[in-house]
Amino acid sequence: MFRVILKAFLLMTLTVAGGLSPLNLVGRAQQSTGALTTLAGEWVGNITSPGKSEFARLSLTENAGEFHKPLKAKLSLVRLEGSRVQLELSSAKLVMTGTIAGDVIEGEAEVPGTKGRFHLVRSVKVAAEILARYVGAYRFRNGDYLVIDTFADPPDTLFVTDVKSGEARAAFPKSATQFTTGPALYVASPTTQTLTFRDNAGHEGVQVIDLDQKGRLSNQKPRGFAVRVPIRREEVTFKNGGVTLAGTLVTPAAKGKRPAIVFTHGGGPQLREVFWGLGYLFAARGFVVLSYDKRGVGKSTGNWSEASFEDLADDAVAGARFLQARKDVAANQIGFWGLSQGGWIAPLAASRFPAAAFAIALSGGGLSPAEQELFDSEYELSRAGFTANEVNEALAFQKLKNEIIASPTAPTTDAKWDQYARARAIAKDRKWYRQPGIDVRGPEKRDDPFWNYMRRFYAYDPAPTLRSSRAPLLAIFGELDTPEGVKANVRAIRQILDQAGRRDYIVKVYPNGRHNLMEVPPDNPNEYVRLKRFPLGLFETMVDWTTTQLRRRAADRR
Repeated sequence: MFRVILKAFLLMTLTVAGGLSPLNLVGRAQQSTGALTTLAGEWVGNITSPGKSEFARLSLTENAGEFHKPLKAKLSLVRLEGSRVQLELSSAKLVMTGTIAGDVIEGEAEVPGTKGRFHLVRSVKVAAEILARYVGAYRFRNGDYLVIDTFADPPDTLFVTDVKSGEARAAFPKSATQFTTGPALYVASPTTQTLTFRDNAGHEGVQVIDLDQKGRLSNQKPRGFAVRVPIRREEVTFKNGGVTLAGTLVTPAAKGKRPAIVFTHGGGPQLREVFWGLGYLFAARGFVVLSYDKRGVGKSTGNWSEASFEDLADDAVAGARFLQARKDVAANQIGFWGLSQGGWIAPLAASRFPAAAFAIALSGGGLSPAEQELFDSEYELSRAGFTANEVNEALAFQKLKNEIIASPTAPTTDAKWDQYARARAIAKDRKWYRQPGIDVRGPEKRDDPFWNYMRRFYAYDPAPTLRSSRAPLLAIFGELDTPEGVKANVRAIRQILDQAGRRDYIVKVYPNGRHNLMEVPPDNPNEYVRLKRFPLGLFETMVDWTTTQLRRRAADRR
């Protein structure tokens, strides 16, 4: 897949394949001493080709340079002659030539056979502990909120979400207190907003100034000073059997017993996160919020790859019981939130926690993972231009693989395994077998650890959980996640809950929403760098719905 990396800068299909050796190249400066003083520092921007864009982050020093995004690699050439700049990454045959003017470098980027443009603006590096001070919720005088969050990847960037509009942006530092955002999520220029963290009459907060595309003050979005909502952050641990989960507890500053929410995880190794600052909005609205490192990740013990959905749900339940024991939490007002794999885990946790007050599930939870992946494969292969016969052949092989996953004895049952082995011998030479981003491939050997890993969750049927749970459910999907899969999920959830006589649920589908709910262009659902917003009102919908359920619950108990 090295060709994929080579093209990533311009074709925006970066895939780092397992087993590739790191790009540890020796930088060589070919300029006079001091010539890089104008270049030295941090740079962010974009490398674009028609209809595509990739976010780039570079560090330049007096001796060399290094890409941090879209991959980590040392530059093989850094040259400055007058205002002319040349940067090269020999491993990818990437050449960037342009000019520097003040805090901007722009010009042409080329790999063999493909040309594009690049535009970089100067940034600075800010220590992680300083960035952490700015994380939280901020309230404008009119009651609107900004929420600011950070992620493990990239670790050195603030992400700002306007709760009312849904607009989300990476914020790039110009100093330790001033940041700028651009017109889209990972587009740094032109600057469309400045954020200055400061004190105003004894109140910590952020001064927000919106600009138009020409850098002038915007009349359409007058802003001002947003006061930081006082919340407390506390490092905590709790146990589920022999597993110790480490997390962060966010609590409102006001005293008294509060409702609480436990944030669960998506698939794979996941650190504690609160979904683009949603957790801070919950805290600003009076909730205690618990997020934690998935078992075996970060500071938590255990092994997520050996865990079933039930194990992961019980981790979340352990978190809820930890909250129940606290004096600042209302014991009967605790619920769960989850995205992707968490769309199965949150309702499952609620069904295993009798006092659960609500569950919020995003982008999952109506079908088994195996069924969901079949819809994903069909959608992605069809979009990639494969014929109907090719798609059907791929799905037939995937279903055969699923039969082996679903059967505890199939890997050692000769007849079924022989059928799979013969099918795989044919499938591995098909073009669709190598299509990235789908779950069509299967191992060659019957003792491959893959089988035991997948058997722990892949055939999980959410129907019994949905029927038995008494917790109100808010299920949310993005229409463009996998369109037919979304429709099937919605049908399944409604059918299961209606047949069970449940009326305490809502299913919402947001047009143009992707898997993480951010809106994407219908003709380019894989776009990420130039995304602009979450659906209007998404964050408020989750908090308002939850608050309503708790009020009803309190009224019913009177």
